[in-house]
Amino acid sequence: MSEQGEHPGHLYYVAGVTQQAGALGWMQDEGALKFAIVTSRRTGRWVFPKGGIDAGKTPAETAKNEIFEEAGVIGEAGTEPVGSYRTAKIRPPLIWTVEVALYPVEIAQVLPEWQEMNQRERRFVGLEKARELLSQPEMADLAERFAASRLTDVD
Repeated sequence: MSEQGEHPGHLYYVAGVTQQAGALGWMQDEGALKFAIVTSRRTGRWVFPKGGIDAGKTPAETAKNEIFEEAGVIGEAGTEPVGSYRTAKIRPPLIWTVEVALYPVEIAQVLPEWQEMNQRERRFVGLEKARELLSQPEMADLAERFAASRLTDVD
């Protein structure tokens, strides 16, 4: 095997899958279901907030913390994920697979200022706009699955 420096621009795959937790932040706004999305820091693509699961924290707690830090949202996370999706994380010269379990977080409060407000944009959008903006179709599919489940829930 050759040294990495001999092949500038090459990416090297890391074996295995890294687990992360994401937040599908949602709220009812004038009768319409809205989702909280943010831009990623590196690429500016629209995503749901997500991050690595800290030691001693559950994935749901991580989702709640990520949406607080990245979108300035306070809410309660569900204990079961809506579903999961896979994405590639690229930090040249390495690339690896990340599986994100997406937890619903019911938005109780939107803060006017938050930790990462100078690093990201945030928006609260309906399903159609989420489908248009989200960087991966799998994210939009999970939002759609969640929206469909909300329509069939009986209080």
